[in-house]
Amino acid sequence: MIEDKIAPFLGTWILDSDASEFEQGDPPKSATLKIEDNFGMAVFTMNQVSADGGVTNDSFEGVPDGPEVKLGKSGLVDAMRLVFANDRNLVSEARRGGLTIMKAERELSEDGRTLTVTQTVHLVDVASFTNVSVYRRAQ
Repeated sequence: MIEDKIAPFLGTWILDSDASEFEQGDPPKSATLKIEDNFGMAVFTMNQVSADGGVTNDSFEGVPDGPEVKLGKSGLVDAMRLVFANDRNLVSEARRGGLTIMKAERELSEDGRTLTVTQTVHLVDVASFTNVSVYRRAQ
């Protein structure tokens, strides 16, 4: 069942800036990632304080291993999908015109205490950038 597969990912995660690597942008001063299950829908909430003190709050949701979800006119992406690559790897893909332009792979450590998020952004006709954010489970 999907609920069993998502369960190890649920909770609040705190960014370990020293263990993270950013190719694009400056590392945030602090960040949290909260993953919740809302009746089979995975809800991701990200809160971040940038190096210069700016606060960013963002969220998205998806059904793991469900169909691709068409999005409104955000301008950047028009569809999102969320799939389990395996029991310890949950992947989201943001797509535009059928092409994946952002991919986030969330890999859970064997002990369930560390979540490594490898996010790759593909800028058409420019380059690709990868940020690796390491999160520790909040107590």
